[in-house]
Amino acid sequence: MKRYKQWEFIAILALLSLALQSCLGSTDSSYKSVVKSKNGNDVKINVDQALFKGKIYFTLDHNLYVLNGNDKENPKQLTSGLTVSDPAISPNGKWIAFIIRHTNYSDLAYMPANGGKYTILADGNGTFTTTQTGGETSTAHWFGQPTWEADNQHIVFLGDNQKAYWSKDQTGGYDSFLLDMQLFRMSMNDRLNTQDKIANAQPVAYTAIGAGGLRDPAIRPGHADEILYTSYKYTQASNWSQLSTQLNLINSNAIGNEMQINQYKYHPGEFGAESNPGVTLTPEKSGLSNLEPSFSPDGNSIVYVRREDTTHMSLNVMPVVNGVTNDTNNPNVDVTSTANQQRGLAGYGKSVKLKTSQYISQPVWSPDGTQLAYYEYNNTTFDLWLATIIKNPKTGAYSIKQDSEVQLTQANGSLDSDSRPAWTP
Repeated sequence: MKRYKQWEFIAILALLSLALQSCLGSTDSSYKSVVKSKNGNDVKINVDQALFKGKIYFTLDHNLYVLNGNDKENPKQLTSGLTVSDPAISPNGKWIAFIIRHTNYSDLAYMPANGGKYTILADGNGTFTTTQTGGETSTAHWFGQPTWEADNQHIVFLGDNQKAYWSKDQTGGYDSFLLDMQLFRMSMNDRLNTQDKIANAQPVAYTAIGAGGLRDPAIRPGHADEILYTSYKYTQASNWSQLSTQLNLINSNAIGNEMQINQYKYHPGEFGAESNPGVTLTPEKSGLSNLEPSFSPDGNSIVYVRREDTTHMSLNVMPVVNGVTNDTNNPNVDVTSTANQQRGLAGYGKSVKLKTSQYISQPVWSPDGTQLAYYEYNNTTFDLWLATIIKNPKTGAYSIKQDSEVQLTQANGSLDSDSRPAWTP
């Protein structure tokens, strides 16, 4: 039997190690400790292999950080002493809007993109009062997931602003606080600091009551009036376990314009009673969950997450269907017609699956459209990952470039995967 010398054996081990690295991702030597978590653990960045251009904003222990692709060894902390989530950068790069969470409410705030003093735009603080019948009423509010419009002045956000606004006659008999989040719009020059101002903020999209409300608003690049969002709704009135999670596209001014003619034409409501001018981009099917969409920089494609089953999620891309919202170029389109709703689903049939994993969340495109960032669950924790995305010049279909997926962070459980990241030039 042939006997190997010691150096030959070492060489074989080295080659085996390299092979394993290519299969399992980056090694610990690729990472550098850049900050300590609140628990004293090292938070590391892959400084050698995770290459990207621009700046990525994220929250760590609910403190806001920005990581520059040209200086990954020195992430800048922008907030402290606050519980921050969902940073959103204005298109001109000057401002950050974000959410400050408290025990029983949250605030919508903004500050300069490089950090500094923050200003509260929507104040959710309120009081709890016990009624004569033993129930409780609350003037506190929850806000979430802001996104900037193209004018750098207006912000679309989630809120329970109108939880006490609608009567049961308008909502199909629902006679309690409407706690499901809906979409609203405000100027950064306004302040929602009274109950009247909060309740009368401009509505953008209404919800079906009781299923979870709306999530994930995103402004479509190149189409300033179109907003993408996720909706949760039941598909059967008698079986509340039948939940459908869909992507929707809406004109941000549709409800506001209609209110000048018929104030209550559109409204939230219980199963089958809601009226909303949004167009569904994914099918309404019990158990089908499509969520967390993000537009490509040119506004023509959407990357999103699909829940495949209880232990698998996938990352997908589909094209955006044009001309299905009632914008100025299509003033006569009936967005609620069956024909238009079917047109809205045309892009879903061209959807392409990029990858499947146990848990994936919050994908976002790079400003130049060549990469994706997303949270992925591995070894019991979430971390930020990067992948290069390529487009077939003949078919237009997207795919992830082979061997381009790379782990950016090694945060040991301190990264907030429920908080949307942001990527700017």
